[in-house]
Amino acid sequence: MDHRGDTLDIHHLDGQIYYGAAPQSEADFAKLRRLGVQRIIDVRTFKVFASGKEKRRAAKLGIAYRRIPMGFFPIRTGNVPTILAQLTSGCAGPVYFHCNLGLDRVGLLVALYRIEHFGWEPRHAFTTWKAQQFNTNLEGLDRYFWQHVGARNCLR
Repeated sequence: MDHRGDTLDIHHLDGQIYYGAAPQSEADFAKLRRLGVQRIIDVRTFKVFASGKEKRRAAKLGIAYRRIPMGFFPIRTGNVPTILAQLTSGCAGPVYFHCNLGLDRVGLLVALYRIEHFGWEPRHAFTTWKAQQFNTNLEGLDRYFWQHVGARNCLR
């Protein structure tokens, strides 16, 4: 999903929820605006300078920006439930969420969303995510997925 030299590759998840890579260019932000995106949720951890620039670009177009960092060991930050809640809050229209490439951390969030809201079987959500993942050696994300799914299944 690396989009250097091209416009942002945006994926539709559900209703007013979109996801992908970090917007880089004015064309990327214009594309988000054309979709009616009202909020951007940035889950990158180490791109503070880029996040500040993104916030300013979004503000120029009237798009709200929120950074909720999620590293490759999401259990440490504890932000996954917050991010998932923000996706479904519906307060202010369509939302676009992203990490850097839109594959690893965002892929985890998409897989968890599909289980929770579409009733996907965990194994199917996991294999779909892994088929699209950029870095398959991110054990912290895998571990979090199965811990989250296990905790959820214990509540039923």
